[in-house]
Amino acid sequence: MATELALSQLGREHDSRPSPLLGLVYASTPFASHFSDIQELLERRLPQVQWSGACVPGLCAKTAEYVDEPAIVILIGQLPAGSVQAFGAAWQDARGVAERLATPGSSLLLHADPYAEDMSKRLRSLSEAAAPGLVFGGIVEPFGTAPTTGKQAAGPRALSGVWFGPEVTLLSRVTHGCSPIGRERTVSDCRGQAILALDNRPALDVMFEDLGIGLAERSAQDPQHLLRLLRDAPSARGLQVGLAASDRPRTIGFGAYRISDLLGIDPVSRAIAVGGGAQTGDRAVFCRRDAAAARADLIRICTELREELEASGKTARGAHYVSCVARGHHLFGANGAELALIRHNLGELPLAGFFANGEIADGRLHGYTGVLTLFV
Repeated sequence: MATELALSQLGREHDSRPSPLLGLVYASTPFASHFSDIQELLERRLPQVQWSGACVPGLCAKTAEYVDEPAIVILIGQLPAGSVQAFGAAWQDARGVAERLATPGSSLLLHADPYAEDMSKRLRSLSEAAAPGLVFGGIVEPFGTAPTTGKQAAGPRALSGVWFGPEVTLLSRVTHGCSPIGRERTVSDCRGQAILALDNRPALDVMFEDLGIGLAERSAQDPQHLLRLLRDAPSARGLQVGLAASDRPRTIGFGAYRISDLLGIDPVSRAIAVGGGAQTGDRAVFCRRDAAAARADLIRICTELREELEASGKTARGAHYVSCVARGHHLFGANGAELALIRHNLGELPLAGFFANGEIADGRLHGYTGVLTLFV
């Protein structure tokens, strides 16, 4: 019934369009056990459409967000002949298909199973193979049964998605929703997840300095005292660490950075631990993620996309958005506020997407980000 209602809202315009047509369909978690039925129904109703999609933690549809409630969103668009290919239906094992399709200048929209093997490695490989094309998407709900301790996973662990040829113009930006605290630093010594030194100084001392905590207080070695400083300092609220390889070009905002959680501090070695670790020579900056920074950065990427469109004389025909499940109303304060900002800054666009357990952009897996992609 939900699928039929969604189809009725689309109208009949697509019936008269020549092929090829691409259809994206996302269903929220309550429909997880029925997603294959949804996609099979769509294939029967609109056989001229290539369908791709997934069951996801939450949906984005124009300016509406649907989380923790049954919902379906469908986006249909016409693309040049031979320029699009859907792969890996969500109940099939698609391992290796994305790699075979990735060619220079092509782009890939990926729906990734959270239990897919070697995800970070595969994303890097796909991004290198498709360069300068885009690799974007997110982590969706499991394609099959989740693995249990000591037992092999019962379902396939795969990627599904859409391949776009070089003739399909896509513009994309990533928003981390952060603002910098202090200046950029260089990782001069690290080991595993521990950053031992920044700018050849103890990393913990540099962090407290950037947070504006006085020398006398931050020199203490009592871990409880230092933790209280972090908890009570207004500048430390929403504290994150941005890391970028030394050879990545600098951009406005945090587009070149991987934003990591601060996992812990060591008062003795004066080190800090960050999620994912770091490499010697990486650029590092302490940053804050909060509602004001998130709004400002989302407006920034919309402005960049709008200016790029105006400079090229082209217009956007549709949009795809992947946002972290921790964003949405949690970060922006109201249901639909995040999507309303996109609409306000880019105008009326058919927009569909989903809330993810991890976002894919720039050949990397991100967290707490938004990935906005325009079909031009």
